[in-house]
Amino acid sequence: MLRNIISILSMLGLSVLIIPTELALATDNVQLIAPGDPAMAKAHEKSKSELDGFLEKLRNPPAGTENYSIKLGFTDKAKGVALTTDQMAPNVEFMWVYQIKASGDHFTALLSDTPEYIRNIKPDDRVEFAKSDIFDWMYTENGKVKGNYTACPLLLAGPKEQLDQYREIYGIVCD
Repeated sequence: MLRNIISILSMLGLSVLIIPTELALATDNVQLIAPGDPAMAKAHEKSKSELDGFLEKLRNPPAGTENYSIKLGFTDKAKGVALTTDQMAPNVEFMWVYQIKASGDHFTALLSDTPEYIRNIKPDDRVEFAKSDIFDWMYTENGKVKGNYTACPLLLAGPKEQLDQYREIYGIVCD
């Protein structure tokens, strides 16, 4: 059950590189977001500015919160993957991790998404990362999504009806 919820949320989280064009979140018709997109950079900065508050909630979850997830940027290397927050780096795929365990500013989690381009990692692989590797974050509070700032540039690039549906169903607020 929790895995299904996480899968739905990770699909809602969307990839920084692509946005599904249907509410069902199918990956057939996708829209690309250009590397270095100013709206995405702004969303990442907003995520970073509120990261400490998120990490505090992750470590001591308040009542009514659940489904904590973090978005990381992955690139393939000869063996395994490397992490980056650089939107301009070549061949980066941003994906969500869940079941996060924190130890200071170091973390482990499981990959929630199915990679589209990255080949050296698969869903449920364990990922180790540092606070500085975090690109975005989200959790649900009383059924509404908190964080997930990188969804807004993706949703704003798609059909207005989709943004309205996500806003109504998930409580996503885009500036």
